[in-house]
Amino acid sequence: MNFEEGLKLADTAVFAKTNRHLKDIEVIILRGAWQGQEYHKVAEAYGYTAEYLMQDVGPKLWKLLSEALGERVSKRNFQAALERRSLLQSETAAQPIAVTSTPLCQDWGEAPDVSNFFGRTAELNTLSQWILRDRCRLVALLGMGGIGKTALTAKLGEQIQGGFEYLVWRSLRHAPPLLTILTELNLFASSSQDTQLPTTVDEQISSLLKSLRDRRCLLILDDWEMILRSGDIAGYYRDGYQGYGQLLRRIGEERHQSCLLLLSREKPVEVASLAGETLPVRTLQVKGLKQTEAKMLLAAIGFSASENGLDELIQIYRGHPAALKFTGTTIQELFNGNISQFIAQSSLVIGDIFGNLLNEHFQRLSDVGKAVMYWLVIEQQPISLNQLKAKLSAGVSSSELLTVLESLVRRSLIEKELSPSSAESKFTLEPVMMKYVTHKLVEQICQNLREAMQAESLDHLGLIGSHGLDENPEIAGAKTTQQNQMFNIIRERLNLTLGSPFKKQLEEILLKLRKSPFQAGKYAEKNILKLLGETER
Repeated sequence: MNFEEGLKLADTAVFAKTNRHLKDIEVIILRGAWQGQEYHKVAEAYGYTAEYLMQDVGPKLWKLLSEALGERVSKRNFQAALERRSLLQSETAAQPIAVTSTPLCQDWGEAPDVSNFFGRTAELNTLSQWILRDRCRLVALLGMGGIGKTALTAKLGEQIQGGFEYLVWRSLRHAPPLLTILTELNLFASSSQDTQLPTTVDEQISSLLKSLRDRRCLLILDDWEMILRSGDIAGYYRDGYQGYGQLLRRIGEERHQSCLLLLSREKPVEVASLAGETLPVRTLQVKGLKQTEAKMLLAAIGFSASENGLDELIQIYRGHPAALKFTGTTIQELFNGNISQFIAQSSLVIGDIFGNLLNEHFQRLSDVGKAVMYWLVIEQQPISLNQLKAKLSAGVSSSELLTVLESLVRRSLIEKELSPSSAESKFTLEPVMMKYVTHKLVEQICQNLREAMQAESLDHLGLIGSHGLDENPEIAGAKTTQQNQMFNIIRERLNLTLGSPFKKQLEEILLKLRKSPFQAGKYAEKNILKLLGETER
């Protein structure tokens, strides 16, 4: 076994256990250990301190591999552990998968063409194991729009279709009534259009479960979020669609030999309550492409692997496939393929390239959910529950904020991470969503200010009063740069729509704020002073 083979095994095992790939620094330690190097040599070669690798990253890596491989792993024995895993996988792969001799009956519905598919090896291996080896009854693929859930599932379906007698794919994009979907599935599973089907949802679910017990079926339901409520807690159903939850619960809880693959931008409550690492209901959070996979995608658009700025572009979008496709096409058309020029031209926001896709996410949020998203954009760094609570209005309780944060996590919009200095969770935005919400924040502030100027009233200040755009101006670095860019863009857009008198109008709003007997928002005066290029006075 060479290092690349060992690394692939380790990464696949870690992904199956934690739903994340090995980090760059973890790969560096593995490579050094594979070559027999001590920590101080690895640290010297890559610019780290030996203490950091030896006392922090290294022990955590070996603990992670121990959990992923199911045995005690150390710097000395990890190669032997990986070789044992390789041997075990070879023996398992040699065991035949029980496939009936009945001809495979397929209906791929709205499934996409995946002839140009890149990477996702770890995800495909994990899902194949869950469905074929572990016989999971319900698997949910979750992730934000455009992240590649549908393409991944289509590729997976092609690879594992031989393990099923029936395969059917349906999209819920137009929110069909459950009875419509059940009728289609039951007719398909029965292989007869003359079958007399029950007329109630309960009876139709029971009929479908009988088919799932009698024969090995793979059901794929895409766009599940379209039947879930927006503007509310994530994972609950729109009026009239609660029966879908009953379908999930019965498929997840009752014995049968089939599998339902569910694709959604947010996690249904039934999946949240039924899923577990070793249970027959599991979830896979689909993330962006790895660096090498993203380069393959961009190569298909016309970029060479040695193109200047390629790695930086992939990092900006964290390998988000749809974002990279849209952006890559834009770079080819407007910048003659020059990535560095594109990155240099784009400051705070890189256009509204895939705004419609992300707008569907954003418009599903409650007002408090949107307020949280705006604060995460302003902060530009992970912040805790207590920090968020201090920034929101007094009318938002801790329990309400917890519910909102849970909904944002279920909707695949924010990331939760554990603070290295404490056990406190901190929250930040997905990188692609960070860019989109920044765009929304700027547009909304400009709209609020224009309305306030036209109405000659303080009632329309909106975000300019509720969110402090430079609450901590003393903090230097990227955050300050981001805030200054935001103010510059707001000034430019106000000047574009209102002309140079906009500063005089801002002065008039400032005067009203100081004369007003009521508070129009605790951040309004400070934000307007900053837009005027002044400090507090």
